[in-house]
Amino acid sequence: MELKRAAVLLVEDEPFLRELIGAWFTRVAGKVLLAENGAEALRVLAAHKIDLVVSDVRMPVMDGVTLLRHISQKAHKPCVILLTGFSDLSPRQAHDLGAEALLEKPIRREELLRVAQRSLAEANEVWRKRPVVMPSMKLKASFTSLAAAQGKGKIAFGRRGFCIESGRTLRVGPVKFAVDFKADHRVLSGEGEVRWIAPEEGQAGIEITHVDDASRAWVVDLLRRSGALPFIPASTRATDTSSRGVKAA
Repeated sequence: MELKRAAVLLVEDEPFLRELIGAWFTRVAGKVLLAENGAEALRVLAAHKIDLVVSDVRMPVMDGVTLLRHISQKAHKPCVILLTGFSDLSPRQAHDLGAEALLEKPIRREELLRVAQRSLAEANEVWRKRPVVMPSMKLKASFTSLAAAQGKGKIAFGRRGFCIESGRTLRVGPVKFAVDFKADHRVLSGEGEVRWIAPEEGQAGIEITHVDDASRAWVVDLLRRSGALPFIPASTRATDTSSRGVKAA
């Protein structure tokens, strides 16, 4: 979906920021609604079909994390971008809860609108575009099969990314990856962004930003069938992600 056709709900308790960011979206979005806390946002969501929620994390009455948890239980789940001026919510936590992005204040207009458009776009559309500059960081992994890797807690898929056992070699930033599932004759190859790392656990969360032509259709279908709630799972061993047991078609 294009941003110019989308209904956007901005949830922000500070009046100045609510009006400022609301004005940004009013110029480019199909419809913009405002709420000053999560409780008011739920009432708006009950009355309107919303495509994208942009919410502050810290708010009175109901905060952004509680709002996100409520949204995750709805049949219609709009995309959610969280905004924070504090470090009380990590990217690992935000992506596991289902947020498309966690952006730190002060927010830059260009970045927010770019992330909003990317969040609304279909994965197949986003993943066709190669990065302008190829990442210097590389991730290579090989498993007997997808089912074996998932069963042993080596990898877990979310809606737009994956958590993988990575040792201590990765850092936050752009990465080129090639993950081989030998018995399935499938290779997940492309580029992404390492959104979080947990060196003590040997795990990393990677958002997929591009998938090579040879594996794109398979990966899109894999993640569609997984029905996963997290954008990127918090762990390869998470028992609450429905990506476990997904077979390579």
